[in-house]
Amino acid sequence: MTILEQAYREAVASGGNDAFVRTLEITCPAWNAAVLICNGFKDRVCGTEDGRLVTFEAANIGIALAAKNNKGNQALAFGVDNTTGQVRHLADEALDASARVTAVYRVYLASDLSAPCERPYRMSVDSDSFEQNQATLQCGFFDLIGTGWPRVLYTTNFVPGLKYL
Repeated sequence: MTILEQAYREAVASGGNDAFVRTLEITCPAWNAAVLICNGFKDRVCGTEDGRLVTFEAANIGIALAAKNNKGNQALAFGVDNTTGQVRHLADEALDASARVTAVYRVYLASDLSAPCERPYRMSVDSDSFEQNQATLQCGFFDLIGTGWPRVLYTTNFVPGLKYL
């Protein structure tokens, strides 16, 4: 167990003196750059699991973590400040391009921003809604109901002998 993992477990178990920095990286092929936001009042430079150093912009975000149950679709909800209208503008661009929007949720300890203290969640943004000055993003990271079965499709490219049947 690394020192970071130990500090994270202590912070979760006891409340500790360390605060959590929760970040969200939202990307889409239709956009010029990713949207990088974190909770709190100051911007943070954090290291990612793949060795990048990125600057997360401070924003008013709310996070509803997934329920621990046996449903076929696990989802997280993020409430993001949309006072400037930037979120709606980016959502419209993604919709016009019919492009998939993905999100990566990371948690850091405020005392060590070099790497996430738990495994990041990689999700796709399933829906969005806008009310007054807030945008709500529904993200899913496992869709059992929408998963095809069998996962490997038997096509003529995969099994060339099928074209002779």
